[in-house]
Amino acid sequence: MTKIRIKDIAEIANVSIGTVDRVIHNRGEVSETTRERIRKLLEEHNYKPDINASSLALKKPIRLAVVMPGVVNEHTFWKLPQSGIRRALEELAHYNISVDTFYFNQFDRNDFIRCKKEFPYNQVQGVLFAPVFHDESVSFLNQCEEVKLPVVLFNSLLDVPSIRSFVGQDAFHSGYVAAKLIYYGMESGRDVAIINMSARTDHYTHIVNREMGFRSYFDEHSDRVNQLFTLDLNGADDCKLKDQLLEACSEHDLAGLFVTNSRVYKVAEFLAQQGSMSVRLVGYDLLPQSINYLKRDYIDFLISQKPEEQAFRGLSSLFYLVAFHREPEARQMLPIDIITRENLSYYQPKFHI
Repeated sequence: MTKIRIKDIAEIANVSIGTVDRVIHNRGEVSETTRERIRKLLEEHNYKPDINASSLALKKPIRLAVVMPGVVNEHTFWKLPQSGIRRALEELAHYNISVDTFYFNQFDRNDFIRCKKEFPYNQVQGVLFAPVFHDESVSFLNQCEEVKLPVVLFNSLLDVPSIRSFVGQDAFHSGYVAAKLIYYGMESGRDVAIINMSARTDHYTHIVNREMGFRSYFDEHSDRVNQLFTLDLNGADDCKLKDQLLEACSEHDLAGLFVTNSRVYKVAEFLAQQGSMSVRLVGYDLLPQSINYLKRDYIDFLISQKPEEQAFRGLSSLFYLVAFHREPEARQMLPIDIITRENLSYYQPKFHI
C-alpha cells in the first residue's frame, strides 16, 4: 500500500495541511473536535512520520530571515514579537537552523528602502516579514517572488498573491469590536473620537482597516453618537498630543476614545493628568505602560493581537515550509481577545520585554 501522507489526511478530513501538522506536533490552536477527528484518522490510516525526511532536516542547514521594525525610543511594541521569535528558535533548536534579523526604522521610509536593497535575497531560504510602508513592501515581496523566496507575513496583511501565509488578526473586525465596546452603555448624543498616532496611517494597512471597522459599526448603530471624528496625530510628540486632546475635550462631549495602535497608554496618561475617568478608552496590546493604566481604570479595554504568538507561529510555519514542504494555512487568524482589569492576569505576556 502507498504510504499515507499529511496531505492525504488533510484531504480526507477536509482541513488544511497546517491543521494536521499542528495536531501531529501538538502545537498551535485547533478545536478539540477537529483535533480528535484528525487523531482518529491518523490512527485508522496508521500514519507514520517520515523519519528519513526528519533526519535530513536535522542535518540540512536552514537559513531564514526576519524583516521587521526595530525598537525606537519608547516604542516597545516590537520587543513582543522578538520574544516570539526567540521562543520559536528554542523549540526548533534541535534542527540546523539559523535566523538573520534585518531591522528597519518604522518611521523612516528610506531606512526600509536601504534594508530592501541590502537584503541577501539569494542567501536565505525564506522570509518572515512585518510590512509597514505599503508600496515599498509590495516591491520587496515582488523581488522575493522573482527569486522564488517564500514569505510569511505577520502583524499587517498585504493583498499580494505571492505570500505563502499571513499570521495575525482581522484588523477590520477588531476595530468593529472596539466600537461595540464603546457603544455599550453609551449615553445618546455624545461624541466619539478615533485617535491615529502613527506617523502616517497609509503606511500601515492594519491601522487603516481598524478605523474602517470602527466606523462601520457606528454606521450601523448611529442612534447614540452625535459626532464621530478622527484625530490624525501623525506621530506627534507628547506636547502636541496633549494640546490636540485638550482641544478635542473642550470642543466635544466625549463618550469614548479609540486608539488604533499600541500607544494607547499615551492617551491614558493624559486622562490621568486631567483626573478624568468618564471617557471610555479602548486600544491595543499588553505593553507594560498600558497594563499599568488598565489596572488603574484609565484604560477600559485592551484588544490583544498576540504579537508574540504571531511571530512564533510565523517563524515556525516558515521553517516547516522550507524544511519539510509543509504548506501553512494561507490565513492563520488569531482571536480578538478583549482584556480588562479583571481578566488581565490570564493574558499578561509570558516573555520579558
